[in-house]
Amino acid sequence: MDLIEKLIPDSPIVYRPSEPFMATLLENRRLTPVDSVDDIRHLVLDISGSNITYLEGQSLGVLAPGLDAREKRHRVRLYSIASSRSGDDGQSDKITLCIKRVVYQDETTGAEVRGVASNYICDAAVGDLVPVTGPTGRRFLLPTSDDVNLVMIAVGTGIAPFRSFINYIFNERGSWGGCVRLFYGAKTGLESIYMNNENNDIGQYYTQNTFQAFQALSRQETNAAGERVYVQHKIAQQKEKLWPMVKEGNLVLYLCGLKSMEEGVDQVFAGWASEDGLVWAQIKDQLKSSGRWNVEVY
Repeated sequence: MDLIEKLIPDSPIVYRPSEPFMATLLENRRLTPVDSVDDIRHLVLDISGSNITYLEGQSLGVLAPGLDAREKRHRVRLYSIASSRSGDDGQSDKITLCIKRVVYQDETTGAEVRGVASNYICDAAVGDLVPVTGPTGRRFLLPTSDDVNLVMIAVGTGIAPFRSFINYIFNERGSWGGCVRLFYGAKTGLESIYMNNENNDIGQYYTQNTFQAFQALSRQETNAAGERVYVQHKIAQQKEKLWPMVKEGNLVLYLCGLKSMEEGVDQVFAGWASEDGLVWAQIKDQLKSSGRWNVEVY
């Protein structure tokens, strides 16, 4: 299998923690319902004057101001860019991020823990200056040729890079030679980021001949066995179309979101391989080495 060629970014300036760029927050909009435990935000930053250029699949760093408990600068938190290289308005001077406010309970002490960077930017007001770094990332990128099939798998805020992919492909390029498949998991329809009645950025492309999207709503759907439906279940239903692509190597697969999702996806492909007398681990290694299996999980 030949190495898939991807466009390598050529950013003239990369901002580092020691010298971040001060971006202006233009929009801070909640994407999930107010009664949802998950507070996910659509944030638009003005990067005018930064000379930042970026590609779909790259990340931007957010540096919360102040010092940590050790009197050191807070660590940069990387977030996948959710806008295409021209920005949502086509002006190239704005970057969109999709960020979940991190709040959880410490298993040992029981105390509430709040993610420093996510809570900082989710609490920021329009007009605030936000220290940013980057852009970074040279692997989670689209291939240079459009004759390859694209398979994108995400849950939660993992949809961010795929929003940028899809906007670029169908809004800026206008089309894609191969098929484009998106598998996305959320708890409910209203929490299906960028794919619900109020925020349907991705839904506008459903009319494209090469594009199909499959949603798994774990709190609203159950299978015949009464189990909750997750992305791996939606993938399993598409064996007839997906498995030939995988075996022939005519695809680039991207997986972004919670680490636990990767195990479920692996099990589906491993099952298909076993049915054909093949070893999934060997196939997966070939896909990885050729740049056709790309994972960003946390």
